[in-house]
Amino acid sequence: MDPLGDLMAWAAPLGLAGLLAIGAVERIIPILPSYGLLVAIGIGAADGLWPAPLAILAVTLGGTAACLACYSIVMSMGEAMARRVLQWSARILGLSPGRVAQWVEACQDRQVLIAFGAQLVPTIRLVTPAMAGILRAEPRAFLLATAAGIAAWNGLFIGVGFVAAQVSSDINVSSLALKLLVGLIVTEATVVLLWRRHRRAAAGPAPLHPLQDHAP
Repeated sequence: MDPLGDLMAWAAPLGLAGLLAIGAVERIIPILPSYGLLVAIGIGAADGLWPAPLAILAVTLGGTAACLACYSIVMSMGEAMARRVLQWSARILGLSPGRVAQWVEACQDRQVLIAFGAQLVPTIRLVTPAMAGILRAEPRAFLLATAAGIAAWNGLFIGVGFVAAQVSSDINVSSLALKLLVGLIVTEATVVLLWRRHRRAAAGPAPLHPLQDHAP
C-alpha cells in the first residue's frame, strides 16, 4: 500500500497545475505530511512526469499563495479573534500554547529571519502566516522571506525524492516518508537542544546575591 504514490498517479495528468494545487492545499488541509508529498513529487520528476525545477516552482507558488491568503485573512481580523484562531489551529496541529507563544515572541523580534526559518520547521511552518498577521508584519518582507523558506523546504525534499528514484527504481514513497519523519524528529530535537545550550552559555553564570559579594 502506497497512498502517496497513488496520489501522485492521480495528480500526474493535471501537470504543473496539479502541483500548484497540491502546494496550496497542503498548507490549508495538512492531512498528508508535506515532506512525503514533496518526496513523491521528486520521484515523479525522476520518472519524467514533470521537470524537477518547474515542479519546485509550482509547489512553491501554490504554498506561497496559501500563506499570503492566510496572512491577509488574519490581518483583516481583530487581534483578539486572530489570537483565538491561532490557538485553535495550534491545538488542532498538536502544538502547545507555550511553544506557540515562544515563536510569536521570536517572530516579533526578528520577523524576516523567523518568517524564513519557520518554513523549515515541521508544523510551525503551517501557523507562521497567522503569527505574522497578528503581529502586522510588513507584507513584502514577510512574503519574500516566506517564499524563500518554502522554496528551500520544497527543493530539499523534492531533491531527496529525485535522487532516491535515481538510486533505486523500486521505492515505496510512503515508507520513505516515514523514514524521513524519524530523521526530522531527531534533527529538530538536536537543534533545539543545541540552541538551548547556546542560550544558556550566552546568558553566562547567574549573578551572585549582593550578600554573597560581601561574604567574609
